[in-house]
Amino acid sequence: MADARDTTWIIEKAEAEAGEGMVTAMHPLAAAAGIEMLKANGNAVDAAVATAFAIGVVEPFMSGLGGVAAMVHHQARSGRTVVVDGSSVAPGAARPGMFDLAPVSQQAGIYGWRGTVGDAQNTGYRAPIVPGTPACLLHSLDRYGSGRLDRKQVMAPAIGLAEEGFLVDPYVASSTAFAMRKLRPFAETMRTFFHQDGTPLTPPSLSRPADRLVQPDLARTLRALADHGPDAFYRGEIGERIAMHLQTSGGLITREDLAAHQVRELEPALHVDYRGHTLVGIPETSGCVTAYQALNILENFDLAALDPGGPESSHLIVEALRRAFLDRFAHLIDPAVGNAPFDGVLSKDYAAELARSISRERADPTASAGDPWRFQPGRPRGEVLAGGVAGDGCTTHLTVVDRDRNVVSLTSTLGELFGSGVVVPGTGVLLNNGMLWFDPEPGRVNSIEPNKRILWAPTPTIVLKDGRPLLALGAPGGRRIMSAIAQSLVNALDYGLGIQAAVSRPRVHCEGPPTLADARLGPATLDGLAARGHRLEIVEENATAFTFARPNGIRIDPDTNRLTGGVHQYTPAWAMGY
Repeated sequence: MADARDTTWIIEKAEAEAGEGMVTAMHPLAAAAGIEMLKANGNAVDAAVATAFAIGVVEPFMSGLGGVAAMVHHQARSGRTVVVDGSSVAPGAARPGMFDLAPVSQQAGIYGWRGTVGDAQNTGYRAPIVPGTPACLLHSLDRYGSGRLDRKQVMAPAIGLAEEGFLVDPYVASSTAFAMRKLRPFAETMRTFFHQDGTPLTPPSLSRPADRLVQPDLARTLRALADHGPDAFYRGEIGERIAMHLQTSGGLITREDLAAHQVRELEPALHVDYRGHTLVGIPETSGCVTAYQALNILENFDLAALDPGGPESSHLIVEALRRAFLDRFAHLIDPAVGNAPFDGVLSKDYAAELARSISRERADPTASAGDPWRFQPGRPRGEVLAGGVAGDGCTTHLTVVDRDRNVVSLTSTLGELFGSGVVVPGTGVLLNNGMLWFDPEPGRVNSIEPNKRILWAPTPTIVLKDGRPLLALGAPGGRRIMSAIAQSLVNALDYGLGIQAAVSRPRVHCEGPPTLADARLGPATLDGLAARGHRLEIVEENATAFTFARPNGIRIDPDTNRLTGGVHQYTPAWAMGY
């Protein structure tokens, strides 16, 4: 019947508001750890580090000591913004062609590379790279913390949550249960996250209370880091246990790899102008370059004159994302091992050229990468090679603003859900599967090479207006982080939406021929995109689907200086202020 209507999901969260300080994180227990630091007269870095260690305990499948991380930090007094990069490189023993390839028709992992036999690139002992999270967090605390709180105080909430445990909610319980098939081959991992009989922990119900996840080995490792600093992990007993377990199981990481790990401070941070605002993020091998390139393209269109989420604006966003991702796959690489046109990709003239290639009436699913080298000053041209295809991912993000309006935007990840699946006995450390960031086929732009830095997706961003922080945000979600941050910024800066609306409105994603579209966009927009020739894949977001990225952020009102926070509406993500 013409007047019939199906059930529609309507799940929302109210925008948080506070005057002194605020933390957003993917779990309320982690946000509470950060607020505890702010109330104890700590600064934004103290709170971010406390939150990051805590989220690795209560959302263990997304991040933790075995992962990698990066922090963008703006100092209100000096106006300085610095990036602390805790990304990592392939182990020294890594080699092109080190994985046996599955048939060409088989893809695997969150980035859709060609599959490997036994999924060895993504699961198991050869999948991890050296973790960077402990070094990133402790370096940041030592260098940029307030100095009023020591390591033991900042890490106490995480240690308590690991030692005493916490009651699992439906989000934690379902995410763990869904991973059972992946984790079953790893006895220590099953012992850590499941009941002794192999059944999953359960959330509360009418008939019984929630199970408690207790991680005593992880508590001891966290306490060792609190007592002795990062050397306990990279050069001490913890590192020895990690290297020995991997080496005896056919893995790659050695004690030498761990000892050689270096945190990088990247200064100046990446700065890009967008409609009179300054976007500040991680330079080079992150997702910031691609998200900001898409925004550079969109700057050539008057989005504010179009309906947010309408067919015209959504079409332009798709086409800008498509071109930015095609350039990412074709040209971007660790500059230490090959030439990459980072300046050319972010050139405003190049963005204008790409914008002119976009028809407002027709989609271009067969578009190919552009030529940013013509806009790259003083650099020899690199070779254009094939890249990857679509993928989601499992990561966490947090943002912090303190009473002095120092700001932190921090993203941490294990790669895929539960990373490699490997928990190192006696440590509680769940290791990442960072080899997934490399193409297993030799001869590609991001093929595996020893000590090559990952090209990863995190896009932690701070927005400045007239030199003052206005907004901080980021997201988990693999390569879909980049499209989520670009669209959240469009929502906030072009359409003037509040931060909760900016991060939770339905989105599109495109990095090749298909266009992924949230069903919440509605028939008018979806039909309008289809009429323009987009190859639509319509998906529905809900509490257990991670199809799109899950942004969170904090806005500082330029007139009142008050804080508002917005978080993902379907998960326990939480904004907490005081």
